[in-house]
Amino acid sequence: MDGFELFCKGHVAILFIYPFFAAALVWLAVKLPAKASDILIKICSIELLVCEALQDIQLTYEGGDFMGYLPLHLCNLGIFVNLLASFGKGRVREFFAEVSMTLIAPGSVFALVTPEWNYRPLFSWLPLMCFFTHMLLGALPLMMYARGYFKPSFRHFYYSYVFLIGAAVPIYIFDRITRCNYMFLLRAPSDTPLSWLESFMGNPGYLLGACGILAVVLIVIYTAFFLTGKLITKLKAPAAV
Repeated sequence: MDGFELFCKGHVAILFIYPFFAAALVWLAVKLPAKASDILIKICSIELLVCEALQDIQLTYEGGDFMGYLPLHLCNLGIFVNLLASFGKGRVREFFAEVSMTLIAPGSVFALVTPEWNYRPLFSWLPLMCFFTHMLLGALPLMMYARGYFKPSFRHFYYSYVFLIGAAVPIYIFDRITRCNYMFLLRAPSDTPLSWLESFMGNPGYLLGACGILAVVLIVIYTAFFLTGKLITKLKAPAAV
């Protein structure tokens, strides 16, 4: 077998490293002066774009079909979400930074746990590149949160759905024309939670199921931020005399 098995020792080691990688970047975002921290976030966002471009160029050079490497999957779209968040201002920054946290970051973590790039040796260039970029996708919104780019709120529950619908409609049309399957809008990939949903919800019913799963994920994320905010407020409150 040329690739690597999911949850092999190397894969588990990379998953173990991820929290420390994210924590280190968040620590830098907090400890650096505000301007330097903002520059670091911008550099990380640009780095995602550069890595994606280099990856697609190399895969095309190796004989791959360029149409299959367009940045139209959710994690690929996260590159542009983070660019808009890191370079944007005001409501634009707040919207895209929160979408990055509630939609892109969970998607990147799911990709890290169940990588589709395991058809190549673990320590070859493609898996290492993909692991790095997906770890960065998960760390960037945490850095933005630490810098106060957005304040998660249940009132913003709809943000992720607005973004998904806005992105899915043109990508679905593109998929229908080209017979590609970006964002898995035409068919569910085999041996995934989407294929499990498709087994009893049908096609395109599995897409509604995916929206339901997203709702559960959003409830967990916003609840976690709500409880964290309450705890921080309590810790900052002056002790009663």
